[in-house]
Amino acid sequence: MVRKLVVVSAPFKSDAVYPEVQAAFAQMGPESGEQMKQSPLARMYPNVNWVRLFTKLGNLLRKNYDWSREVTAIKAPTMLVFADADDVPPAHIAEFYGLLGGGKKDAGLDGSGRPVAQLAILPALTHYNISSSLALSTAVIPFLQAPVPIPK
Repeated sequence: MVRKLVVVSAPFKSDAVYPEVQAAFAQMGPESGEQMKQSPLARMYPNVNWVRLFTKLGNLLRKNYDWSREVTAIKAPTMLVFADADDVPPAHIAEFYGLLGGGKKDAGLDGSGRPVAQLAILPALTHYNISSSLALSTAVIPFLQAPVPIPK
């Protein structure tokens, strides 16, 4: 059903984010939405109900989850993209890539041993500005345009 999948700056388990991010999730709710009404983002998206959005986001982000098993079941070619200063530690990024079959062995001189999954860590970015960076589309477009690899 999915030809290819791109995951941008998203953890596969709730406890992967840094403690200060978890603390922010714990505080996220209607009050945060009220504060967002004064942000530059709110000026860019004036029709968003920020109170409702942040209430729902807070409820969602406080839930515990671990999608390790589901990640290993993904068969579609997948590209993970993270910022080099993301809201998860590099060890989580490597673990995520490993669940998709990456980082298990050397790809070989001809690259024939490389996994179907791809990993991009974009320099000089954060979780908060990666989606507006030209580097994101520069990394993702070739992956999406390439032919779907034939499973080995």
